[in-house]
Order: sequence, then structure tokens, then C-alpha cells
Amino acid sequence: MTFAELLLVMILSSATIGIILLIRRFLAGQLAPAWRYYLWFFLLGTLMLPFFPFKQIRMKYPLSIHHGHKMNIVSNSVSTDTHQTGWMNNFSTSVARINIPLLDELTNAVWITGVVIGIIVVLITQLRLMLLINRANPVHDKEINEIFLTCKTQLSIRKKIKLKQSAAVTSPFICGFFNTYLILPAATEKGSSLTNIRNVTLHELHHYKSRHVHWNYFFLFATVLHWFNPFVWYALKEMRLDREIACDAAVMRSLGNREEKNLDYGRTILHYAERLKQPQPDQIINSIRSSKRHLKKRILHITCGIQYAKNLIWKSVVIFIVLGIVIASQIPVFRAASSTDEQYNIDGKNVAEEDLNRFFNSERSTFVLYSMKADKYYIHNKKQSMQRVSPNSTYKIFSALIALEAGVIQPTATDVEWNGSNYAYKTWNQNQNLQSAMKNSVTWYFHYLDQQVGKKTIQDMLEKYHYGNIDTSAKNFWLESSLKISPFEQVELLRDFNQNRLGVKPAYRKAVKASMMLEKKGDAVLYGKTGTGIVNGKALNGWFIGFVETKSDTYYFAMNLRNGNATGSNAAKITLKILEEKQIYK
Repeated sequence: MTFAELLLVMILSSATIGIILLIRRFLAGQLAPAWRYYLWFFLLGTLMLPFFPFKQIRMKYPLSIHHGHKMNIVSNSVSTDTHQTGWMNNFSTSVARINIPLLDELTNAVWITGVVIGIIVVLITQLRLMLLINRANPVHDKEINEIFLTCKTQLSIRKKIKLKQSAAVTSPFICGFFNTYLILPAATEKGSSLTNIRNVTLHELHHYKSRHVHWNYFFLFATVLHWFNPFVWYALKEMRLDREIACDAAVMRSLGNREEKNLDYGRTILHYAERLKQPQPDQIINSIRSSKRHLKKRILHITCGIQYAKNLIWKSVVIFIVLGIVIASQIPVFRAASSTDEQYNIDGKNVAEEDLNRFFNSERSTFVLYSMKADKYYIHNKKQSMQRVSPNSTYKIFSALIALEAGVIQPTATDVEWNGSNYAYKTWNQNQNLQSAMKNSVTWYFHYLDQQVGKKTIQDMLEKYHYGNIDTSAKNFWLESSLKISPFEQVELLRDFNQNRLGVKPAYRKAVKASMMLEKKGDAVLYGKTGTGIVNGKALNGWFIGFVETKSDTYYFAMNLRNGNATGSNAAKITLKILEEKQIYK
């Protein structure tokens, strides 16, 4: 779990708890006791949503959450020669970033440690409970056994529940996920009235009948996963109160909801509350006892009796529908949060996988090649080819196209005057046009185009082009930031661009294509654009995308390096070696 995900989970789960507490506070009279307990199942759903396998279930939502662009500051510091010229050189801008991955790793380690400790504590508690059960003795008193069987019959419980007694407990409880046990204090046979025994037996069996015993484990598991949120621990205590009140109401219905019977039941609860309390595994068991604060509230509900109203169920349904809509609205948020490392879906594409490991020194690098004639993709490292990462300078192809469509520049008028700022590369410190800016990857030129176009138009154009995740939320969105695209998408986009499938004017496409032209060999013409992602002085993301036009075919490619020296120039060198070996460009 990353730091951002942890904050998101805390905010949404705490908000859900707040909503439930407000409903309990102001609409308690509109909810039946059992429905009041059921409110907490919405919290259980919210607590489990972050761990739902959204990635395995392909669902699309308009919301996108990305962590890569946080705290980015563009710096003029570079890691390459500032006197360099030529299309294969690195004209890169370093991005200074607070070490979010380290913070995420630390957060994840602390969270996992807390979960492991929580699981260990639960397992130890469960082990102690099992030892207590194994040491407990069967109940031999005939009257108690008759009451037990009568209560089971009354509640239509057919499953075998073992009745035992133990000197280690002072309050009855029921427990067990698969094998269920009702444990009574050893003193029950001697000092308890038959009324108390019947009342407490009905109480514990109602816990079983309502599946409180089983659902308690799910709530406990969710609490362990969210151990870091104190509101969840508080909510768990309040859930137990509502569960006991719901159980009390069920017992009173079984007793006929008569005042005398209700008062006797209240005395039974007080009887066990007055007894010496020994430590019991309350988080696992379902016991009749409660804390003093909860006990007071339970007694107040019992003395008031059950108020039946014909429209109470309908009011409960309406409240549940509204709360259900609120919880359902969180699904897109968690879906987006689970897609931090977005994968592009290539199911149904005509793909052939290739082994090009001899050209790479990293398992995270990939190469995608598409033959227009064969209408087929050839991929090295399929998984990584679907991974969306920052486009860096490869985005400049479409920055230029967007600027042309927006009228900021014209095919015959692409000049932009240098503002006099001193940049790291000499070739940047002069007036630029589209041809020179693309060749020397002049970042300030394309920043100027983006500023003149405006974020809203850029967003609309990227949606029109189907450009990656279409996230322009960050300031420098295409420099190791919010905008991300997979190598496979890069190839598809280049094909659509060159085949004029993007719906742009031919003159605009021709101008951008001319700026991408790199070199010729025989009848083959190479077009492309490199890109390098440098974070804190380290080259972490190297791109080379483009296409080769020959007399017989057009080949579109995207190379992405994700190793320790992942520069655009290295990506270009490896790409040229692969194209030469395949007899495409030699």
C-alpha cells in the first residue's frame, strides 16, 4: 500500500464511518434494531474495496489517480553533454522529485508489519480460545440441556452446537466459524436461575442464527487490514453495540415482547455484568456482556421494548438505498487508485511475441514493432509493452500537432522567438521553428505551444487521439508526471497519425511528419522521436518511437528502456540494431 493509497483509504473509510454515525445519531428512530446493525456492512464493503481485484476485472471509469507526478520540479540540470547536436543525442531536462517511491516502500513496510502483528495477535487469541474450548467440560445438567434444546427448536436451528461449561469464563458466549460452541460459566449449574439460563441461551443462539458469529470474523479481518485508522477501531466497538442491541431485540421478540419478560431479560444481562470479569477474547466471541457505556444503552432499549411500526421497514430501505449509493460512488475512486501502474489492454490484437533479450540488460524494457502489410504486432516483453509510463519528449510530436490544430502555429509559420533565458543546451538558446525544435528536442518551445493552446484544448485533443491515460492534471504533465502512455499505444498512435486516421488536416500531418524525418538509407526513410526521463539526475525512462517507410511496407516501432541508463539515445541505438537484424533498415 502506497502512502497516497493509505491516505485515500483513511479518508474514504473515515467518511463512511462519519455518515453511519450521523445516521445513528439523527435517524436512529427510523431504523429497526437489526437494520441499524446492518448499516455497518456498508463500512465492511468500504474497508474491503481497496483490496478488490479491480485489475483482474476490466472496468472503465472516468476518474484517474496517478502518483508519479507529485512534487515534481523541472530543473535545468542535465546528465548529458550540453554541446551535443544530432537527432540521436539526449536533450533532456531533469525532474527533481521527492523520493515518493522510498516513502511508498516505507509506508508499505509499516502497513504490512502492522497487518502481520494483527494477524499474529488474532491467531494467538484464537489458539487460546481453542485451548479453553478443549479444556471445557460437557454440561450434564438435564434442565440446562432441555432448555438448550428447546431454544434451538424454537429458533429452528438444526446444526449441531456443542454445549460446554468452563471455570475459566464468567460470562456465556458462542463462538466458532465451522464448529460452533456455546460456553457457559461452570457456576451456571449451581447459582443461576432457569430464567437466566433460558434468556442467555436465547441470546447466544440468536447470535448464531443471525450469523453474527461468522460475520464477526470478517469485521475483525477488515479491522486488521485497517489497523492504522483509529476510527475503524472505534467503529468496530459501535458495531458490537448495535449487534448486541439487535440481538436483544430478537430475544425480546422470542419472549413475546412482554414488559415482564423484557425486564427479566434485562436483569439477566445485569446478572452477568455484576459477575467478576475475567479476560475473554471479545474480538472473536459473541458474548452477552458489554462495557458499562454500552450496557447502559442496551438496558434503555430493553426497558423501552420493541416499537413496531408499519412504515419502519420502508424507512430503513430508503436509508439503505441512499447509503448504498454513497458507498457505490467510492468504487470508481478505488478502481482508479488500483490503476496507478496502468496497463493497456491488448486482448484481441494480432500479436506475436519475440525474444530479443540479447539486446537488453533489463527485464523492464520492451520493443513493439508493427508491420502494416502483415497487420501484425511483434513484441518483446508483452507485459511491459502494455505498461503506461511518462512519454517525456515523445509527446512533442502531438504537442506540435495539437498546436497546429489549435491555430497557434501554421504549417508555413512555426517560428517562435527565444525569450533570452539561458538554457543548458546551446542549440536551445536561439529562435526556433518546428523543424529545429523537434530535431534538438527544445523543451521550452513545446512548453510555449502548450501554454498558448491551453490545458482544456490539450485535454480535448488527447481524448480525440486516444492518447494514453489522457491525464494533464500536473503542471509539466508529460515530463515524468501525470500523462502516461504504453509502448503499444505509441505504435498504434503513430500508425493512426501516419495513416491520417486522427481526423487532422493533411497539411498539419505533413508538417509534423517532416519534422520527424531523421535519415534515409536506400529506399527506406526513418522517422522518429527520442525521449529521456531523468529523475533526480538519473535516466530512468528511455524512449525511441517512430516508423520506417519502405517501398514494400511501413513498420511502426516503440522502444522503451527502464534500466539504470535508460536514455533516448540508448533506446535509438538498440532499435537501429534490431531493425538492421530484421533487414528493415540497414
